[in-house]
Amino acid sequence: TKEIDLLHLTPDSNVEVLVNQLAFEEPLISESRKPHLRRLLLKLMKQLEHSDSDDFYLFKILRAHILPLTNCAFNKQGNKFITGSYDRTCKIWCTDTGEELLTLEGHRNVVYAIAFNNPWGNKVITGSFDKTCKIWNAQNGDLLHTYRGHATEIVCLSFNPHGSMVATGSMDNTARLWDVESGECVHSLLGHTAEIVSLCFDTSGRTIIT
Repeated sequence: TKEIDLLHLTPDSNVEVLVNQLAFEEPLISESRKPHLRRLLLKLMKQLEHSDSDDFYLFKILRAHILPLTNCAFNKQGNKFITGSYDRTCKIWCTDTGEELLTLEGHRNVVYAIAFNNPWGNKVITGSFDKTCKIWNAQNGDLLHTYRGHATEIVCLSFNPHGSMVATGSMDNTARLWDVESGECVHSLLGHTAEIVSLCFDTSGRTIIT
């Protein structure tokens, strides 16, 4: 193999001029290899468009649902993500390819709040305007439990850090804690006089803020 100096390559470089120059300087680059060299240079130039100071760029656009999205979330590894929608479904996607892996169907109204049980990422929880929360197997899409008890829409939810409990917040002014394995409501948190639209466990899982 032989290294070729491309230190002066920029996003504005003239590809045709560069290809011809390299072919002139390197006898091993035959006429038949020029199209491949051209593709490689264009790919490098595209990567150079995103400088070190520019950490974010458009990676992919997915036509995910037939109706607007409500929320999205990554798993801990970042290799999968989920989307919720007004079409009453939650979908699981492959981050790298954009492939739809699973569609979680069963809610009778908008799927508004969603989450993985990070760091494991083997379960997904969905909260809906149909007043229920569902927990799913993230590997095969099986429904594990449906949590019922809220009087109105569920608009926020969270797993505790151990993945053993789920908290849900609702427009009925209450939050509830659910046991993941049994599906039972273990506590109802009362005291708010208006909707609970956000909640979060602390890192120990012993305290929750609403």
